[in-house]
Amino acid sequence: MIRVKFVKIVGTSLKKGTVTIKYPYEKPLITSEFRGKIEVDPAKCTGCGACTRICPPKALYLVKEGDNLVIRYFIGRCIFCAMCADICPQKAISVSHEFELATDDIASLYEDIEHDLVKCACGKAFAPKKLVNEVIEKTKLPPHLLTLCPECRRVETVKRLSFRLLGVKW
Repeated sequence: MIRVKFVKIVGTSLKKGTVTIKYPYEKPLITSEFRGKIEVDPAKCTGCGACTRICPPKALYLVKEGDNLVIRYFIGRCIFCAMCADICPQKAISVSHEFELATDDIASLYEDIEHDLVKCACGKAFAPKKLVNEVIEKTKLPPHLLTLCPECRRVETVKRLSFRLLGVKW
């Protein structure tokens, strides 16, 4: 029984011929569905962080450096699932066909996208400017409230409600 299968396999391989390629001397077949390294367009990215929340291996993560918010992509951890590209509301992330990513310099496996943060009246930097500007454009919320940090916004909301409901001004 085993001999019959072996003969059948040998017969099939003789008909088909060589099916392997001599990589890296020959280019591999890469289909349009192939998922490689992701590419983030800094012009489209607003720094909302949706990609960092959905990334299963945490290859994308947020780092606050001074008055900047950095979205850091560590290629060495990426599993090329493309969930970040699917979830990005701005369509700032695309999936490339690049897969030859080996290197002996670990620093070259990091890519950063920097965003300036909005500063509140109290001096605290809290949200990416691009994201705040987009929310201001798309909503009818008062812009001066959107440029306040969460703590200051909470205090301002209490002040407004107390004046409206009780007539008490702070």
